[in-house]
Amino acid sequence: MKEVVLTLAVLLLFPLFALNAADVPRAVLDLALEPPVVNTKPGAEYDDRVRTGNMIIGIERTPKGRLWACWVGNGDNPNGFFMLATSEDGGGTWSKPRVVIDPTDPPNAPQRRALVGNLWMDPLGRLWCFFDQSLGYFDGRCGDWFTRCDDPDAAEPTWTKPVRIADGCTLCKPTVLSNGDWLLPVSLWPRERISIGTSPGLPADYLKEAHHDLDPLRMANVFASADRGQTWTRRGGVAFPQSEFDEHQIVERKDGRLWMLARTKNGLTESYSSDRGATWSEPQPSSIKNCSARFFIRRLASGNLLLVKNGPIDVRLPRRSSMTAFLSTDDGQTWPHQLLLDDRALVSYPDGIQAPDGMIHILYDWNRHTDAEILLAKFREEDVTAGRFTSPGAKPRMLVNKAYSPHLPKEIVPDPKWTAQSVEDAKQDFSSIPYDGISPSKLVCDTTLRELPDGSWALFMLAGDDFEPSPKNYIGLTRSTDRGRTWSPLERVDIGLPREEKTMGQGPTELLVRGQRSTLFFSTHSQTWGRDWRSWLIHSDDNCRTWSPPEPVPGRLANFTFLRNHIVTRDDRILVPFQHYLGPPEGTPAPPPEEKPWHGALRHYVSNPRNGVLMSSDGGRTWTEHGDIRLTPDDRYHGWAENNLVELGRNHIAMIIRADRLGGVLFIAHSKDGGRTWPEYASATKIPNPGSKATLYSLGGDAVALLHNPNSKHRSPLALWISFDGMKTWPYQRILHKESCDGPQGRINYPDGFVSADKQWLHFAFDDNRHRAVHYSAKLPPLK
Repeated sequence: MKEVVLTLAVLLLFPLFALNAADVPRAVLDLALEPPVVNTKPGAEYDDRVRTGNMIIGIERTPKGRLWACWVGNGDNPNGFFMLATSEDGGGTWSKPRVVIDPTDPPNAPQRRALVGNLWMDPLGRLWCFFDQSLGYFDGRCGDWFTRCDDPDAAEPTWTKPVRIADGCTLCKPTVLSNGDWLLPVSLWPRERISIGTSPGLPADYLKEAHHDLDPLRMANVFASADRGQTWTRRGGVAFPQSEFDEHQIVERKDGRLWMLARTKNGLTESYSSDRGATWSEPQPSSIKNCSARFFIRRLASGNLLLVKNGPIDVRLPRRSSMTAFLSTDDGQTWPHQLLLDDRALVSYPDGIQAPDGMIHILYDWNRHTDAEILLAKFREEDVTAGRFTSPGAKPRMLVNKAYSPHLPKEIVPDPKWTAQSVEDAKQDFSSIPYDGISPSKLVCDTTLRELPDGSWALFMLAGDDFEPSPKNYIGLTRSTDRGRTWSPLERVDIGLPREEKTMGQGPTELLVRGQRSTLFFSTHSQTWGRDWRSWLIHSDDNCRTWSPPEPVPGRLANFTFLRNHIVTRDDRILVPFQHYLGPPEGTPAPPPEEKPWHGALRHYVSNPRNGVLMSSDGGRTWTEHGDIRLTPDDRYHGWAENNLVELGRNHIAMIIRADRLGGVLFIAHSKDGGRTWPEYASATKIPNPGSKATLYSLGGDAVALLHNPNSKHRSPLALWISFDGMKTWPYQRILHKESCDGPQGRINYPDGFVSADKQWLHFAFDDNRHRAVHYSAKLPPLK
């Protein structure tokens, strides 16, 4: 750790004025001007096993090929500290942290931190580590510092004493101009960012009125050095409207102009300078779209420009996902080539370098405070042109570092009060086993439990064969007349279509019960969902004993579509969520012939999912389609959506969506006009999900129940969560089914059911490891 020399008087007097927000002594304000120690022998307190997060800073490569990576060792944290590690094999393996910059806090003083910075190898072969230092999250001034290593290839590198060069902070690398000047981007954040953070005994607005003298410089500043870094002076700057940390980067165009891109609340904004950064044009929105996050832009050795950001070049995603590299051969006018680096949610903040052999290295973080990984992608220009990792040594998602002691996001932290209640509720739960399959026809999947008009229960399931999808799959039904205590033998449902050729495989997807009528939505195929997949509906007016002739689901949804759990809105409209698959882009080669289970055809044809709702305002006689929600910009993406709906406020419909391999969380989309219009892309939640169906149940008002697997990597356990504020937080959490009957490797799948009319119970069914149907009745807590 580091040492800080402070006068005894400051330490003794500090508690006397600690709560006086209007009069902060200069000695306290200047605590952040004390240089921290560059710790080259970090101890066990920085071990991966005890750290709570990771946030990427930057990457560099030395003249001899050593890679240096830097990150904040406890994530986006108002008490952050820098960590540096090295790789001698091109990023395949990494050292333990070799350097730590941790501005520890003197007794009775506000906490200090290092949170923003970057690594940069200058033209002389020296490695610079830029870092900021502030009291709390942002004290209104901050400070841009550097420490430099003049022999970064040494066995025991040494670092200079930290030097403060500016007010503000530097997140992105300097730019070397054609005339030899070095330009350093330095951001001084606006006053509304001032926050002391979590310093004990201090109010959040403690520094609210500090450093008004710097207000004219609160912008994306440009500092310059004409003497190879010996001195740095402010040359100019741009005050971007709706500034959001700036995080600006500068490119020298081939016509000599400087092009500055910056992050704002509205996306990327740009400005130009024709006098090497002294004056700048009026900021304008960029044609390059991005979510609110750092991006990376750099000129490559070829003269082409590389851009790395979240999502397509012309799309502003509602989340930090789909990290993509783009290549421009016309100085940034167009970006025709792209390479998807990481499609998952919560990937962010790319930084990069290019090696002499052309290999590009992009460092970024994933899920800073849960998975807490620092990752590296390696590729060449030809990989971006091809749109695939094809060149020798090119590789995505290489692990650089992982913190193993993360904390839960505040949105999903259980409340002890509700935890105590859940213990009492669990005492009243009851369950049964309606069906347990035996090989070679053991399959249980897509369990759907509903209360019929006569008060009995019907449990539909996908049955037949030992796996799904299969041409031997059929729709099975078992019934209970005593609230799930006993069940009838499983029977096949005759849906009015032959079990041959194109309708050989059959499976249920939803049972809608309204008044005296039950409507079964189901799908058929000839071999697998990738072959002749069609969707239908049939009606029963006698409690699912006889059925009307099958009708195709309306419009395009008759093909390659699942329909899932319906809701009836407060204005008496029926909404049924759909997951529809457009299939591969035109010209994509078809999969070769294969043996069962035909997963190649399934992944090929069941791709590019779109989500929305079927809506009926006349009790199900006619339907209209609404929404075309995407999970990812990748047209080749394959994954089951298993979307589910709940009505929150008036006209507010929320849709959760399973997002296989996209970050281990549920996605969500909102409609504010009763389900009529939806966003183009779904957003990511903080709710963990391993890639499995989760179901929502309205409990009235803002209360919502969620059945799901609260595990980002495995379908176990099965839990009930309840939100009382419209899905903002989930204070009630309890495990209903801890483990599969087949042990910890078994999976607990697809809970689906209904809330009792008195809102005392959530009755549902699930399949245990695809062979056992389990009914479970969970006692709900008092809702008032």
